[in-house]
Formats: sequence, structure tokens, C-alpha cells
Amino acid sequence: MVTPCYYPAKGGTETVVRNLSIALNKDNVHTDVMTFNMNRKWNPKWQGKTEEIDGVTVFKIPGLNWLPIAHSYRNNFGLNLIPGKFTSIFKNYDIIHFHELDFSFPLFSCLTRKPKIIHLHGGIDFSHGVHLKEYGVITPILLKYLPDYYISLSRQLIRDLAFFNISKEKIAYLPNSVDTELFTPPRQKEDNLLLFVGRITFGKGIHVLLDALKYLKNPVRLVIIGPSHWDVDYYRYLERQIEKENRKGKHEIRYLGSMEQVDLVRWYQKASIFVLPSFSEAFGIVILEAFSCETPVVATSVGGIPEIVKNHQNGILVPPNKPLELAEAIQYLLDNRNVRTRMGKEGRKSIIREFSLKVIAERLQGIYKNVLNG
Repeated sequence: MVTPCYYPAKGGTETVVRNLSIALNKDNVHTDVMTFNMNRKWNPKWQGKTEEIDGVTVFKIPGLNWLPIAHSYRNNFGLNLIPGKFTSIFKNYDIIHFHELDFSFPLFSCLTRKPKIIHLHGGIDFSHGVHLKEYGVITPILLKYLPDYYISLSRQLIRDLAFFNISKEKIAYLPNSVDTELFTPPRQKEDNLLLFVGRITFGKGIHVLLDALKYLKNPVRLVIIGPSHWDVDYYRYLERQIEKENRKGKHEIRYLGSMEQVDLVRWYQKASIFVLPSFSEAFGIVILEAFSCETPVVATSVGGIPEIVKNHQNGILVPPNKPLELAEAIQYLLDNRNVRTRMGKEGRKSIIREFSLKVIAERLQGIYKNVLNG
């Protein structure tokens, strides 16, 4: 598994790679991880080290920023860092499984004669020629010719890949997963507790959620959990908004920073409603975690979210950047405990059936066999 960023950094991709690596090793599929040695994204150290995390060997490769500019696909074509020496490690492995749409590791390993998979976790809108304006012409070329095979976590991403005339035979659908033995239903929920979990960035739409609070009849307690270093300016803006809202005295808003999974579980279990007001979202592993704890979800109908949230079955879908409609959906669930309970149970059933870590790890092993068999 090769990923630009890894635990203890916390995010959707980091969680996916960590969980899959542990699960595969339990199934006797020897799996190690390679990543850049950085304390936060794109802040690398020019020294490497090897660690043992969760029983998984993690090779932390030194990296160097190749341009002193803000990272964007248009400016640096997805080549965020120049890695130190790393390709000699690949000789011990049968498959190289790249994660994210960062081409730093894939480009510098282009001469390595091993089957290569790129696992798309989202982050780019490929449709309608958007990539030509925002990401330049190099990104689609690298995407098409560097890997031998593709894994998409949503059916929407598969449709986007067709824009590049990539054969469907080279693409596998593999959604994100959740450890259903860790994320379990609670004995009792806390009334009027709203929960958001995710990176503190503009694209997650947390400011829209804060704006929606003024339309709610019920006083609520909103708990926000996630790393703040991805967008420091936005985090500082939210701090001011939270302080302003708390001064009004109607709602209570708490930001708790980032958390380990074992600590995060209890908040999913306590929450009445999980809210994800994103502007874009490839899949949303946090939705799986909420469902696994029988917590109904209110989320925006963007990206791969409608593939998980079935409107008025296990949650409610709303348009992005619509605070009033977001508030109406939240208020409806606050007013209807029986609906919340029913949706939460439906969410848990869908997780067990389609998105459990055990099911997805077995499907990934099938993909590996197909790749090795050509």
C-alpha cells in the first residue's frame, strides 16, 4: 500500500489504508505501507525511517517540495513531492497499490516492473472538461498511463474515468468499509446531539451547518471532530463563528479536535443525527461509521454520497450550500424519534450487507488475484 499520508495523520484515505492493511494481514495477505515522512500534509522531512504500526511495517520515505507554491493540480500536475530512494523496496512485493491521486510515488516508480493499481479516493471532478481548466493537461495523461489497473470507491468515479477512454475492464468498484466490530450500536442515544466528523476544510461545509442552526426550533448540542491543520485560515474563521453562536445561548457547539477511532465511536453512538454538509465528497467513510452505530445521517447529495444514503430510508439528502433545507431535514429527524431509530437500524443493516471491513477485504483479495492473473 503506497499512500502520500498515513497514520497518525487522520483522514478518510488514511483510515481506509490502515484498516485494509490490518485486515489483509489477518487474512495472511502480507501487506506493508509506504508513505512520506511528514508531520502534516506536504510538510515533509528529508530523512526516512521505518516503523511498526498495528503490526504493519510502515516505510516513511523522505520527501522534498519541488516547488515553493501552494499545492494544486494545475501548478504541479499532482506531483507534490520529490521522494527519496524507495523503489528498491518494491522488489519484495507482488503488487504496488497506490492510494490518492497524488502522482509523486507513481511517477518515480514508472520503471518498476510490477503490477500497479491506482485507488481513486476522489478529490477531482473529471466531468465536463473541468480537469482541463483546473488541473491542466498533464494530470489526465499521468492518470491514464501510469497504472495497470484502477480501483474506484464510487460508481460516479467510474463514470468519470470513462471520460479518459479507460477500459471498464481495467476498473474495479470497491467502496470504503468500516470495522463493524468496533463501530457498534449504543444502548441509548442522547437527544438533540448533532455530530460532524471530518477534516476542518471549506469543502466540508461546516459553516453551512453553523448557519443552519439559526433555523432550528430545538436547542441542540453540536459536536465537531476532526483535524484542523488542513486549512488553518478556515479553522480560525470557524472558531469565531462558533464563539459567536455560543454567546447567543441557544445552542452549544464544541470542537474536540481529532480523535482515535476507539474514542470516536462513543460520539457516533451518542449522537441523535450525524450531519455531513459537504460541497463535494467521493464517498464519505464517516457516513459508514455513523450507520454502523445506528446513527441516521443528513448529508448533501454530492459525489458518491447517494450511493450510501438512501433518501428517507437510512437518512435524508439535501442540496449543498442550502442552510434552510439542511435545517429542515435536521428538524424533521429531531421531531421524529421513531424515524431516527428506523433509519439508524436500516443504516446498520446496509453496512453489514455491503460495507463491512470483512466483506471489502475479501473483495480486494479477489481484485489482487485478477490483477496477478492479467
